[in-house]
Amino acid sequence: MVRDKTLDRTLDRLRRPGATLTLTYTPDTVSGRLFHILPDGVRVADEIARRLLEHPLVQPDSDGLLPGHPQSWRLGDWRKWKR
Repeated sequence: MVRDKTLDRTLDRLRRPGATLTLTYTPDTVSGRLFHILPDGVRVADEIARRLLEHPLVQPDSDGLLPGHPQSWRLGDWRKWKR
């Protein structure tokens, strides 16, 4: 199995305390979407973000403007820790 180094580096960034994958909207991209890791501000390519969102441990962190439509995600089963 071939490892994707870009995906591995992005997952490492998400493992840092307080790190989130965040979606913003911008006219600067073709899709109008921009993913980045906060608090670093590192941009994440759409393909890597899609693969991250398919990962079972990447879970929604907070809703965006509309309830039920997340704009940020965290790595880990953090919901069970927030009791």
